[in-house]
Amino acid sequence: MESNLNISSEIYDIPAVINIPDTNYGVFPAVILCHGTASQKNEVGDLFVKLGDKMAEAGIASIRFDFAGCGDSKADQTDLTFYGEVSDTEKVYEYLVGHESIDSDRIGIVGFSQGARVMAEFLGGHTDSIKAAVSLSGACHNGEGVFRGWFERYHDELEENGYAEIPMGWREDLILSAKWFDDIKSSSPMEELKKYEGCILAVSGTDDELVPYRHVHEILDACSKAEMRDLKIIKDADHIFNCLDAEKSKAEYVLDCVSSWMYRHI
Repeated sequence: MESNLNISSEIYDIPAVINIPDTNYGVFPAVILCHGTASQKNEVGDLFVKLGDKMAEAGIASIRFDFAGCGDSKADQTDLTFYGEVSDTEKVYEYLVGHESIDSDRIGIVGFSQGARVMAEFLGGHTDSIKAAVSLSGACHNGEGVFRGWFERYHDELEENGYAEIPMGWREDLILSAKWFDDIKSSSPMEELKKYEGCILAVSGTDDELVPYRHVHEILDACSKAEMRDLKIIKDADHIFNCLDAEKSKAEYVLDCVSSWMYRHI
């Protein structure tokens, strides 16, 4: 059963949807869902909505939420920063820990694209309290990483205006502050992953043109302390696992894999 809520942070509310299995049995494990850059809590093709439903069927609760300026967030787009996203994730985690229907000892997390980078940074502070983590097309590189092109292209605009307007094509322009760029450049999420001791799964598609699929090996190599390390490479799948195609079997396969993997490890 889904419920809408707002979680308070220092400067804005975080819109969220919690999905709790529709049964009266005890308390449930729960998974935090972190969306990617320029996206929102439901994710492209409603991937996070569908994943939440699949996990609920397996007896796992989930919570998806909007980072600052995304989706239903009332914050300005320029309030979005990388470390702000990590802080938002922390607030969502704290909400789950205090929820009467959630088993605080069995909490997992899923990050999609840049949401996986947020997840990686967050895991550095939760080395053994997060039981299971999943990177979906994760861009977890240290520093500029896959955003290097944006740093080069919008350098002058950032210097002049303090923000950059980035055309997306499929939505209105994305407005990112200089602080967002500064945070990305100074952060080292791969170093944070080295501290993680739980279970991790990294998933990518061979046709991903945004994040090279071989990055899944770098993610797992960083997690040398992890209790369990799994990877899944989906042949001919793109960055969003072809979820917008008429034929959605690859996306459905990924969601089934993530749901069943979480059920085994959380």
